[in-house]
Amino acid sequence: MKFITKSIITLLVTLAFSPVTYAMTKQEKIAEITQMLETNEGIIDSVHDSLAAYIDQQSSFDKTLAESHDFIYNNPHHPWYGSEHPKLTIVNMTDFSCPWCKKLDPVLRKIADEFPNDIKVINIYIPLKERDSPLNSATFGLNVWNNDKEKYKAVEEMLISKPGIHNVRSIMKVAKKNKATDYVSSDSEIAIEVAENYNLFTRLGVRGTPAMLIDGTLLPGYLPYEKLYPIVKAKLEEKSK
Repeated sequence: MKFITKSIITLLVTLAFSPVTYAMTKQEKIAEITQMLETNEGIIDSVHDSLAAYIDQQSSFDKTLAESHDFIYNNPHHPWYGSEHPKLTIVNMTDFSCPWCKKLDPVLRKIADEFPNDIKVINIYIPLKERDSPLNSATFGLNVWNNDKEKYKAVEEMLISKPGIHNVRSIMKVAKKNKATDYVSSDSEIAIEVAENYNLFTRLGVRGTPAMLIDGTLLPGYLPYEKLYPIVKAKLEEKSK
């Protein structure tokens, strides 16, 4: 029953809040939702409770976004690329040890390259798969970003290109290759930065990486180019009106 209710909640929310492929007014959506509930009376209580929880969660999400705006968008400690004065910023919550994050990276790069004056991508690193280690790929990468941006791109590319989860051995390999061993440390300030990233991640209710924030909307999981590009293009067109 929980699975069925969750599926119905997803459908109701989609009908109520999402654009559809055909013209459907708000009143028509409400009428369709009402009809669904009238023909499935046994789930009304569960749907009510779940929808109330969804609204509370969305309210908390919006509040966290507002409170954390500067931390997210005006934070020099977050690596970024693209336009310095963008029309649209994509915030990518990512992990150097996450295979789907590694797969998403070239998709975001391609989109940023196609809109060089309009798109900025901010990477917020959440080392979920290395959380038990104070020395991890995120602390190393951020240390390089904060202290030697000229080396960062090469370091980032090597960290992303390695299959699987990073460990001290793989991190040292990247560091030696790029003459960046001085930045392999468990520096307390860098550790605090990563902890703040994780705190934002949990407060937003995100459950895994990658997860993107685009114009206040959370897109969890990997999206291929053919699905992400239309979303980005539509957002840019909205901002150009």
